[in-house]
Amino acid sequence: MFEDEASFWQDGTLHQTWSPVGIQPRVDTYGMRNTAHLYGAVSLEAEVTFRFAPVFNGQTFLWFLQHLVERFAGRKIFLIIDNSPAHQLDTEGRRWLKQNRHRLQLHRLPPYSPEFNPMEGIWKMTRKRTTHNRFYATPTERDDALFWTFYAFETQPSLVAPQVARFL
Repeated sequence: MFEDEASFWQDGTLHQTWSPVGIQPRVDTYGMRNTAHLYGAVSLEAEVTFRFAPVFNGQTFLWFLQHLVERFAGRKIFLIIDNSPAHQLDTEGRRWLKQNRHRLQLHRLPPYSPEFNPMEGIWKMTRKRTTHNRFYATPTERDDALFWTFYAFETQPSLVAPQVARFL
């Protein structure tokens, strides 16, 4: 499996779009970041899982690892991660990882190599489907939209399969 984390602002991301000649498209904004933090993982079979987190750090990463082990019980997970500071586990986290090495093993990508992680493409798809050129009046509206996008990805693996296909 491949893991990554991403943040989504309440203000939508401005992106290229079509409009009639002479009419500039507009997207409302509050000018506030109000960020949602998410961990995500995808398998080579295009199975995905996502979790909201309050921040990115070793504790929330451990929580996500525990979620993965529970969600994919019965299978050993070889998790490919980048070199994010959030992936630095504290003593408790390293102890848990050692106790669960029969269920989970971490492998790091080379530094600065997002092209080797299919989760990057899934985050890009998420932004295109959910946040590009969209306005959410509240963080809850944005989070609900993200939830439904991830629900679609989880229930229809064919949506994310192209992001994984080049790694097969």
